[in-house]
Amino acid sequence: MRIPPLFLAPVLACGAGFTGPQSCQPCHAAQYARQWDTHHARALRPMAQSPMAEHFDGQPLRERSGIGFEYRATPAGVAVAITQGQTRVDALLGWAFGAGSKAFTAVGMLDGRYVEHRISWYRASGRFGLTLGHPAQPSPDPATAFGLVQEPGTIFRCFNCHATGVRETPRGPDLGGMIPGVTCERCHGPGQAHVEAAKAGTPPRNSILNPGRFPARQLVNVCAECHRSPNAASASPMPELEDPLSIRFAPVGLMASRCFQKSNALSCVSCHDPHEDPRPAADPAYSRVCRTCHATRAGARAACRRSQAGVNCLGCHMREAAPAPNLSFTDHRIRVYER
Repeated sequence: MRIPPLFLAPVLACGAGFTGPQSCQPCHAAQYARQWDTHHARALRPMAQSPMAEHFDGQPLRERSGIGFEYRATPAGVAVAITQGQTRVDALLGWAFGAGSKAFTAVGMLDGRYVEHRISWYRASGRFGLTLGHPAQPSPDPATAFGLVQEPGTIFRCFNCHATGVRETPRGPDLGGMIPGVTCERCHGPGQAHVEAAKAGTPPRNSILNPGRFPARQLVNVCAECHRSPNAASASPMPELEDPLSIRFAPVGLMASRCFQKSNALSCVSCHDPHEDPRPAADPAYSRVCRTCHATRAGARAACRRSQAGVNCLGCHMREAAPAPNLSFTDHRIRVYER
């Protein structure tokens, strides 16, 4: 299979108006130091630069149908040979999606189209498994076994949420100016005007987007561009029951929570620093956020005896659930669970 040169080329150049995270470092050293190696920053990597290449290299796999997969790491990515009897399909996996905190999913190209590979690597098991959303039944042929073809609009959204500076075209994403991973300008917008204003010594007011100054709902909507928002036409008050997989998408559950709806202040950054990875669920910082509204002093209307005793709020009100094999997430619909 011939891979277009753009797909294999090192992605170093920035698109129009994008300067790269290194331009932010001189003035925002603390944020840069915290963010540069987070899950967000490692949300996308060329396959050859990802740990996924090591997991794949030399690893033979076989489906129940008898279709076999053989992987070989190369400087351009991971070459995969898919065979069924005398039929063979050769392809190249060029991109690793995900930081590996939950999983890695590979994307390659076949016949000029982007394909999400059928096989992903899962941290929980330390093994390969079926990529979420792919059919469980055995593949009828090697080309189908390679994975699901992604339409131009869909694969653009994939790259646009896992990288910075991706442009949309009718044929799919333009990766010519892409910076792999979620870096500063993915959330703050192109930084060229801001950097130039700062270098000139003029106040850089309004030259960069700062979602942290937005009202709570608008800020959650910024995060929901990639972490998903509820369907406005049919938002469920209990999304985790209507669609158990929805707990993968924190804004869906959070926006269905009474805490979010009543407070007008609770947002993603109430609990999470966007420049850092999420704290472990047992971290007491989460309960401190809860107590800003739910007082713990004796006799208070929202007092909680367990919270007074130092018990973590998440265990009772934001439990972890596993909606699919090898994957677990914190359910962000804050609530009192039925006994």
